[in-house]
Amino acid sequence: MNYMPNSIEGNYLCSTEAARLLGVKPVTVSQLCQRGQLPAEKFANRWVIDRQVLEEFAKTYNPNRGRPKTKRKYTKRSPIWQAN
Repeated sequence: MNYMPNSIEGNYLCSTEAARLLGVKPVTVSQLCQRGQLPAEKFANRWVIDRQVLEEFAKTYNPNRGRPKTKRKYTKRSPIWQAN
């Protein structure tokens, strides 16, 4: 059941809807809000995000996680490690 008035409904999104638009899980959106990376307000124990703010955030957000992958220059099988 949705408790938001209709005038507010079109302008704001919950974390689940924001996650769907960003292509990530709702937990990720909640973490972004907690860290302050995504401006949002906490209302009734839920994160409420302005649609325009989310659209601006989505333009620069990179959902990839972790370190960037780099190719190793050599491995144990490379000629550098072989005994002469």
